[in-house]
Amino acid sequence: MAPKICGPKLSTCCSLISIWGVVMLLLLGVFFRVNSIALVEDLPLPESPANLTKATLEAAYTDVSNNCFIAAGFYVLWLAFSVWQLRVNNKQQFNVS
Repeated sequence: MAPKICGPKLSTCCSLISIWGVVMLLLLGVFFRVNSIALVEDLPLPESPANLTKATLEAAYTDVSNNCFIAAGFYVLWLAFSVWQLRVNNKQQFNVS
C-alpha cells in the first residue's frame, strides 16, 4: 500500500495550483522566448543604459525563458505527486467503508 502523505483536500488544492502554475509558466516562457516588449521590465538588465546591447537583451530574454520552462517542469513534478496522493486518498477512502 502506498504511503499517505497529504490529505484529500491538500492534494486537491496542490493539484489545482500546480495545473495553474504549469499553464502560467509555460505561457510566460513562450512570451519571453519571443521577446515580448511588455515583459522587458522583468528582465535582469545592467544598471547603465550604455552597457545595454541587443545581444545582452536577447540573452536576458532567453535566460528568463529557460528559467520559466524549468520552473514549469518542477510544477509538473509536483502535479504528479499531488495526483498520486489524490489517488492514494481516494483508494483508502473506498477501502475503509
